[in-house]
Amino acid sequence: MLENINYNLMQTIAIISQSLYRYDTYIRDAAGCTSCQEMWVKFKEQREKELSMLLKELKGHVEAGKLSLG
Repeated sequence: MLENINYNLMQTIAIISQSLYRYDTYIRDAAGCTSCQEMWVKFKEQREKELSMLLKELKGHVEAGKLSLG
């Protein structure tokens, strides 16, 4: 069984990855509104930073042998 700490990292990585995909659509859909496009771009940039932090942490768990798969 996957430990909660690792599950939480992986689940959040998946959620943020899905959000990033949607933000591209939202940016395209907001083509007629510069302020909306700017808002979605800012959200996307924030989420990309969050994703980077999470991936770095998960990588650390893997390298330290903390990612138990069973």
